[in-house]
Amino acid sequence: MCTVLTCTILVCLILIIVFSVNKNNDEESPTTKLVSSTDGGGLRPPDSSVENTNDNSKVPMVSNIPLSSPTTFAPTISPTISPTTSAMPSSFPTGLADRPLNCVQSVVDSDTLLIPHSRDYYRGDVHCLRLGQEYAYFGFTWMGQFGLFVNDTSVWTISSAAIMEDAHRYVFQNDGNLILDDMDGNPLWKSRSENSFDGQLRVSFERVWIETTMGFSPWSEPTPPPLVNDYPDPNGALQYFAYYYPWYRRGDWSRHGYQDEPLLGKYGTDEVAVAEQHIEWALQTGISTWVVSWWGNSSLSMRHFSAGMMQAPSLSKIKFCILYETTILDDRGSWYNGTKEESLFEDLKVIRDEFFDHPSYLKINDRPVLIFYITRSRMSFLEGFDGVSVLANMRERLGTDIYFIADEPFFNTYFETPEENGNAFVNGTQVFDAYTTYNMFRNSVVVEGETATEYQLREGMPIWQSWAEQLPLFPNVMPQYYDFRGHEPLLGSSEDFMLQLREVACLPRTNFSGAPHIMFITSFNEWWEGTQIEPEDGSLDNWNNYGFQFMETLAAFKKEVDATGTPWCGEEEDDR
Repeated sequence: MCTVLTCTILVCLILIIVFSVNKNNDEESPTTKLVSSTDGGGLRPPDSSVENTNDNSKVPMVSNIPLSSPTTFAPTISPTISPTTSAMPSSFPTGLADRPLNCVQSVVDSDTLLIPHSRDYYRGDVHCLRLGQEYAYFGFTWMGQFGLFVNDTSVWTISSAAIMEDAHRYVFQNDGNLILDDMDGNPLWKSRSENSFDGQLRVSFERVWIETTMGFSPWSEPTPPPLVNDYPDPNGALQYFAYYYPWYRRGDWSRHGYQDEPLLGKYGTDEVAVAEQHIEWALQTGISTWVVSWWGNSSLSMRHFSAGMMQAPSLSKIKFCILYETTILDDRGSWYNGTKEESLFEDLKVIRDEFFDHPSYLKINDRPVLIFYITRSRMSFLEGFDGVSVLANMRERLGTDIYFIADEPFFNTYFETPEENGNAFVNGTQVFDAYTTYNMFRNSVVVEGETATEYQLREGMPIWQSWAEQLPLFPNVMPQYYDFRGHEPLLGSSEDFMLQLREVACLPRTNFSGAPHIMFITSFNEWWEGTQIEPEDGSLDNWNNYGFQFMETLAAFKKEVDATGTPWCGEEEDDR
């Protein structure tokens, strides 16, 4: 029992404590995000013990580089956010059900909201956005849908019934990954944006994206990640393979001249941070596979690729295959006495042992893919020399059913059509599994001042058409060209590149025998021939100030094709 004075003091202390707690709650900043402490000590500010483990010290931040298409790359809108935990206001939808959704976060009179890190959300929890008479919500509806909805119409949802049947919770993790998991915490779907420790998950009326200090998003739309095994479906989506060159030394690019300056500066391809940056750009752009230039077991390319790209954690998100540079067979024997074939076998054995078992190595119908550069001059199976037998012998000796693609079609009568080409057919049997063109450039036929698309469609299209009508052909697109040899340049622009993408995508697909639909991009980073789509730094001293334009154009084209197919094919006019 307490005295009157003692009880009075206790009551006053209790009132002070209660008042202090309420005051702190009332004064919480609308943008403050609190997350559960890992040590059981209550709540803490989200950045108090989260450390960015990415080593990006060698890669400059590019957040100040203006982007010409903010609808493709991350915008810079930073709205004021007022988190709430209340029933959805009457002006918001009910999630197509008779049970109101729980509007865990509401933003009014804004076109964007920011979702906090490390908070668990469940069925019925949505993030609500209202601007005038328009409303949007993102999250998990009572009807078992997960996605973005505007005025009760879905902008994007996860379409897999199997995923949504088991879905229980969604959370935007501290590592920058949006995840949907089941009752036991097993992930059912991820946004492929992990390791973006500074990433911010944003929602607008058009899309959902993750914005980083790099000034772009590694995940610009929440689509399920591609399958990580094969591309067996010949009727599947168009895939984009980009040629990748791991031959650059940091600070010393003096081996050849080049015209534009990379946004990342004179980087080194043996650096993991550079590889991570390139992978993020590839995923953002829609590139599914690197086609990696390989010059031998002891080459700079081999050493750099092994030290950089092969060590990148994000390599699990993208495929790669080898472009065998056939010029390394020069002066290494003859096809006719078997010595050159033996040299080829030794090289392919190295490639098999180093790469084929890697989980990210590209396979078509469970067959590892290998591309031969300019077979027409370095692997010309002519005058009784049976190329079918050579490739069959390679597969048998290696114990691996390699899917061989040949860079064969080119100019002059012998290469322009497959009928008389010894690398196309031998006694009616197709020699390679598929065919492609790395680069259709020939200086003598360039018209001064023309664009890359004007050149490609005039000179390359008839040859592609001839081959595509008879054999599986994976054509290439090339946004620009300006090499170190002094040849005529081919300028490019976003509009020009879009036209080329559309025209090339409409080539016939004949005799594909289970092969996917592939378009090759020449190139991601071949700076010495000036064909790259990798961003340049926007300097006025550059030859072509394209910035992010080519990446943006490819991303926009992919989005259009994924949504509608190729509706312009076969039309006489296209007013787009």
